[in-house]
Amino acid sequence: MECNYHLFLLLMTWTLYVSAVPFGNFSGNYRYNLILDPTHDIHFFWDVDYRRNLVHVKIVSRVPETSWFGVGFSDYGESTFADFVVFWTNSQGTHHFQDTWTDGKGILHIDSSQDYVLERGKTQWDMTVLEFSRHFETCDGKDYQLDNGTTHIVYFVSEGNPRSITGHNVTAAYHGLQRVQLLKPDINLARFPPDVWTFEILAPKVHVPPVETTYWWYTTTLPPLPNKQHIIQYEGVIEPTSKNLVHHIEVFYCVGVSGRLPFYNGPGLAEGKPPELASCRNVIGAWAMGAGPIAYPEEAGYAIGGRGFSQFILLEVHYNNPRFIKGVVDSSGIRFYVSPTPRKYDAGILELGLEYTNKMALPPGQDLFKLIGYCIRECTSIALPRRGIKIFASQLHTHLTGKAVYTKHVRDGVELPELNRDDHYSPHFQEIRRLPEPVHILPNDALITVCEDSTKDRKHVTVGGFSISQEMCVNYVHYYPKSDLEVCKSSVDTRALNGFFEFMNRMEKMPTSAKKGDIDNYNSIDWTPLNSHLLKHLYATSPLSMQCNQSNGDRFPGYWDGMPLTRIIVPLPNEPSSCPRWQHYR
Repeated sequence: MECNYHLFLLLMTWTLYVSAVPFGNFSGNYRYNLILDPTHDIHFFWDVDYRRNLVHVKIVSRVPETSWFGVGFSDYGESTFADFVVFWTNSQGTHHFQDTWTDGKGILHIDSSQDYVLERGKTQWDMTVLEFSRHFETCDGKDYQLDNGTTHIVYFVSEGNPRSITGHNVTAAYHGLQRVQLLKPDINLARFPPDVWTFEILAPKVHVPPVETTYWWYTTTLPPLPNKQHIIQYEGVIEPTSKNLVHHIEVFYCVGVSGRLPFYNGPGLAEGKPPELASCRNVIGAWAMGAGPIAYPEEAGYAIGGRGFSQFILLEVHYNNPRFIKGVVDSSGIRFYVSPTPRKYDAGILELGLEYTNKMALPPGQDLFKLIGYCIRECTSIALPRRGIKIFASQLHTHLTGKAVYTKHVRDGVELPELNRDDHYSPHFQEIRRLPEPVHILPNDALITVCEDSTKDRKHVTVGGFSISQEMCVNYVHYYPKSDLEVCKSSVDTRALNGFFEFMNRMEKMPTSAKKGDIDNYNSIDWTPLNSHLLKHLYATSPLSMQCNQSNGDRFPGYWDGMPLTRIIVPLPNEPSSCPRWQHYR
């Protein structure tokens, strides 16, 4: 019967590997690896072949021979509607390697199309080594389609030696997930020059407050830098004891401080900065939960030091502590790699998307609701250099309702290839990702950042803001050569929003009022499907209020309220699929 499913039946006598051998000895030619489970029993190695659109995987497992396991993928880490490859041994001692899927209840089914190709396998006692490959797109509706966004790798371990695995409930087994960018771009990272040195900016043994959201501020200084140098890489340094509490970290350079900066070490403001810290606004390093190191391309680095360069910086750590845990002491921060030999270009960081403001909101009970932030051509035309800039890395950012984020690139009404996209975005995994190739942005180009949010489990409206329970929609892009444009973000025009609240009061009899603030007005509305649709229409049609901001915090000259939306006249064509037209994906 199993032959009808084209299954790989493995009849093996294994002798090579023993459980005492450390996992590191199995890396071979695989460039990437990840430990899947908390007890370090399942190690996932992989590599990517873009020429043949294949991902090559090696699983090294210490699952006992009296148990069986599966590893695979799902949209957001669920064990339901998942795509698993399963290794199991029946009561006769026969080994099986099978492509499977789970339904909405987590029940396991054998896939009629076996798309995981086993290449090698060995086992002895409690050690199993499996090497296999799979195409990015298999044209099988039960398989997960791999892309270059976030991939949720799921796994389970179940006890026993079953006669058949069909009908087993994966959700009842020991299971979990890890997040990774599986299809990493093929980029040749620049080698460190011999003169590289490092420094760290760390939180000074902060006693993390037992409250949901804390922005901790700490002012300190850079090492003495009499000459210009370039940051060429940075990475998070996260305390193991507080890794589940540190949501993101930013290091701000304090512009133009020639004397002393007031010392600060304590909880900061959720929004804005006091006047004495207003100069600390240029981001020189950032980390978010799940992120790895960010390396600059060999032609660019972030400039620090030299004549007139202020030594003062502000470290901001966002702690997310929804369980109000007490007694955690944190010294997390960022490590910088610096070269005294300057590179060709100075790099910069530009914020795209929506303003941090409660003018935006998400109605409750929405499967998906789009929030859209604009960087309009009227801003790039006056703020970017004549030859434009090249964006080489991107960090998409939302809070807890974000499900997908992407940034569109528009030139003269024509939509160009997207800057970055993550269709399975997770707020718990916000990497700064190098782009496969730098994207050239010219003056008069527009960039549109779209966040698709889900509030189906929320009973109340979600407004924009800094708290983790509020929402953001941002893309932090890294580029060169550095310009004076630091923020290019939008919000709905204030007059249009006030008109919406007035309409809701007059026509829908909602207790909204011009005397109330935006948060109170949003909370005064009964979010019926009709009212949710009206808000969506408001955002899709209303003019914009723009933040087209210089690095000193001031707006570029011009009138930035009531600005028109960017219209796409020629959309980007859909990429042709290699699958038959009749093929339907789940």
